Amino acid sequence: MARKIDADKLVRIKSATMQTIVDYGIEKATIAMIAKNANVSGGYLYRIYSGKQALIDELYFDKVASLNSELEFLIELNSTSISGILQAFIQNRLVYALNEPIASKFFYQLLHNDNFNLSNELKEKSIAIIKSIKKIGLETGEISPTTSLLQIHYHILVYVVNFIHLKKTNLFDIEESTDNDVSYLTNNILNILKIKQ
Repeated sequence: MARKIDADKLVRIKSATMQTIVDYGIEKATIAMIAKNANVSGGYLYRIYSGKQALIDELYFDKVASLNSELEFLIELNSTSISGILQAFIQNRLVYALNEPIASKFFYQLLHNDNFNLSNELKEKSIAIIKSIKKIGLETGEISPTTSLLQIHYHILVYVVNFIHLKKTNLFDIEESTDNDVSYLTNNILNILKIKQ
């Protein structure tokens, strides 16, 4: 008979994983630390996940799938303008960083770690979404025909996450995130995507 997985414990494990990685880094975080922070035994954690990599992969894949779903929804709402898609997506990233600071920092760390790769299914989905964005941008003149899919992905996702993270950490102790950040990022990205390579 298969053992039941306690949903509350699973939520605690995922939350503890993000917190532990934000506090100690991906390399230093251990299953034992995560289990302790989740108030579960290491054995219980290993019943669900084969190890730290599998646990982190699941969280990373879930986040990327969520972002893909969000972009698909925004494309449906704004199928005639990249600007509208960008504004809404950036606003959502800012709200996410404010409301879910640990999850936001966790995703930032994974985004910059070469040990985490997307599954083929998620890669294909991400590419299809970026192609849809490029198609709209080509039709509206908001994206240059020479702008690559990688450049579009970088500027819409990585650049935005990096900028928000930098503002949240207040590197120079001189400024915090403001409502102007949405306009600033949207305008910068639109200008970059229009540049002929």
